[in-house]
Parts: sequence; C-alpha cells; structure tokens
Amino acid sequence: MISASTDKCLNRRKQRKQRGRPAFHALFPLFSPVVFLVSLPVPLQGDELKLSDGDRVVLIGSTLIEREQESGYWETALTCRFPKANATFRNLGWSGDTVFCDARAMFESPAVGFQHLKEDLARLKPTVILVGYGMNESFEGEAGLPRFQKGLANLLDMLGATKARIVVISPPPQEKIGSRLPDPAKHNQDIRLYADAIHSEAQKRGLIFLDLFTPLQAEAQTSSYQPLTDNGVHFTVLGYWRSARLLEQTLAGSARSWRVDIDKDGIMKKVEGAQASKIQSAPLRFQVLDRDLPTPRAPLESVTMKRTPEGKSGRVIHVDGLLAGKYALQIDGREVATGSAKEWAAGVQLTRGREFDQVEKLRQTIMEKNRLFFHRWRPQNETYIYGFRKHEQGQNAREIPEFDPLIIQLEKKIAELRVPVPHQYELISKDQ
Repeated sequence: MISASTDKCLNRRKQRKQRGRPAFHALFPLFSPVVFLVSLPVPLQGDELKLSDGDRVVLIGSTLIEREQESGYWETALTCRFPKANATFRNLGWSGDTVFCDARAMFESPAVGFQHLKEDLARLKPTVILVGYGMNESFEGEAGLPRFQKGLANLLDMLGATKARIVVISPPPQEKIGSRLPDPAKHNQDIRLYADAIHSEAQKRGLIFLDLFTPLQAEAQTSSYQPLTDNGVHFTVLGYWRSARLLEQTLAGSARSWRVDIDKDGIMKKVEGAQASKIQSAPLRFQVLDRDLPTPRAPLESVTMKRTPEGKSGRVIHVDGLLAGKYALQIDGREVATGSAKEWAAGVQLTRGREFDQVEKLRQTIMEKNRLFFHRWRPQNETYIYGFRKHEQGQNAREIPEFDPLIIQLEKKIAELRVPVPHQYELISKDQ
C-alpha cells in the first residue's frame, strides 16, 4: 500500500510540467568567447566536415558520448585539426540514454526527456551536432529494430530543425575481454543491425556517418590488438584515443601528414604539414612551424598499441648525407630522438617534443573545461536544487552561475593552446 506522503510525492512529480533546470542565458556568452565571425549552417560537402569560426559543436548521445568528456580525445583531435577555427564544444551526453531520451527524462516520461533535449539545443544553438546512440537499444535485438529506426528518424527530424550539420556515429562492437563475461558474438550481430540502420538513415538524409563498428571489430581479430573497453562495452581512455583517430580521419577526409626531408648541408628537399625556415648547417639547425598540432600521444598504458601503425605519430624526419655515427635531434634544446646516420636517412619517427607537450596541455585544459561545464549543466543534487525538492536546497542555485567565468577563462586558454608555435630543431653528433 502506498502511504499518503508517498502518494503526494508521486502526484507532485506528475504535476510538474517542466524540469526547472538552470536557465542557459547566462551560459551562452562563454560558449564562444573568442568568436569573431558567426558561422551559418551550410550543407555538408561530400563526406567531410570542416569547422569554421563561430561553429558551436554539440555532442549528444548515451554513455559513449558522456564519457568522452573525461578524456577529451575527440574534442582535442578536432580542435587540433582546425586550429584557425574559433569553434567551441559542448557535451550533452547522458549515460544510459536512448534515441527516445529515456535517461534524460529523469522522473518524467521519455516524451518529456525528448522535450528537455529539444530545449537544451534551442538554447545552445549548435551549428554542428555529433549524435551517438544505438548501443543501449541494440540489447533489444532484431525485434526492437523497427522501434529504434522510428525513434532515430524522429530524433533526426528534431535535430534537422536546428539547421545544424549533423554527424551520426555507430556504436562500437562489444569486446570479448574475458571468459567470465558472455561471448559477445550474438550481441555483435545485433549491434551490426543497428549500425547498418543508422548508416542507412544517414545516407537517406545526406548526413556524415562515422562507423566505429566495422574497423574496431576488424582490429579485434589482430594479434597486436589491445582491449579498448573496461567491460566489453564502455571505452577506456585508450578506446577514446583510438576512436578519436577514426573520428578525425572520417570527418576531415584524410589522415594528417608531417615530414621533413633535409640533407646535412641544410638543403630542404621536402616539407609536409609544416614550414621550415632559418636553416643553417654545421651543426644542422632549422626552425619549424607546424600547420597544426600533432595527434595526441597514445595513453601511457597502451604498450601494445604503440607498436602498431595506428600507434605511431605520423611525424617523420629524414636527414641525408650524414657521416657514419650516432646523432641526436634536439627541439628547443631538449633531446627527443636519436639514431644512426643510416636511420636518419631512412627516416626517424618523432613521438616526443614541445609540440606533443602542447597538445597534451591542450587536452588537459579541454578536460577541465568539460568538467566545469558538466557541473554547470548537470549539478549534483539537481533534484534538490532545481527540481521538486528545491524547497530543501534551492538556495544553492545561486552558486551554479559561478562556473561561468571559470569556463570563460579555460576557453581563452584553449584558443591559445590550439595554435602551433615555432620550435628550433638541431641535429647534434653524439660521437664528439
């Protein structure tokens, strides 16, 4: 039997017509504090997405999206790829959510959760939306596919009304990571059905589709593969690092290239992804200004992944004509690579240096910005602060806007850190 007090509480929830979430009007200025031009939504060109000044990128989805903010690899990859774009990112992911907005409905019906998302997007005014759903729904199997397709179409109709450019992302495969957990083979068949449905809907609407399922499932069959999840479903930091490379290559249309070919006398033969200047010989010195920052390094724990092609940085320097011996490359006076004359002629991969330090500092700043925005958007004890129990702790709501100036400061720092700066390269003989 339901007590009178419980019944009263339930009735109060039913009667509540809106969430009472914090007003976003004070939040919008910090969405893009360094914007100089406003980017109007434009149709997607082919299968590529280029970020421009004023772009406001919003990520929505379930756990795959919400947890991305904790590593920042996706946002860092896109920020580095478009360093001249004053674009900003906001993560509206909600763990456990579906295309029907079940989780973000909180104590209400999915229809109310859907309306909440619609209102949040109206306030944030995105010009680019990344959508990542399908994993939770896939547990319904083939029988649940028609309902999912209808829900996805309904969601994309609503998102399309924003006039933003939309990218839809498939769920990744479920990993087989131990004998204690069920064999994911059958579930992966279902995930494939849902990924194909997402792809089909994207094609029908002319949207970019990011396939995480196919390449990651193929990689799982290789001998050098290292698990990307902690439970077969949810990405670790390594999973977000690896998927960030897929995200960047898919959205930007190609992998980044960086190489410097030079001889011992300072004759520059080829430069890609950078500009070289102030070249001197004996010892060989030159200044390098990158076009954009390098791809973030793999997490420290990914020992196996570092040996694979996807674990390499893609930054190679060739030096021809060196006398036999050992040579070290210094960047701004710090040794970052060593090799024999033969190895330098063949090409030495750069995996350390000031550029990598800068991109890691950028990623850490992005993570901190995301943390503060999460607390601004979804404060702890939200029900007590804004919801039906606000009569208990509602006085604390006045403190939530205090996150705004902190986020503004971090946005300015991100704008500075995303821009490459020149560095001094010097090749020194180790045999002297």
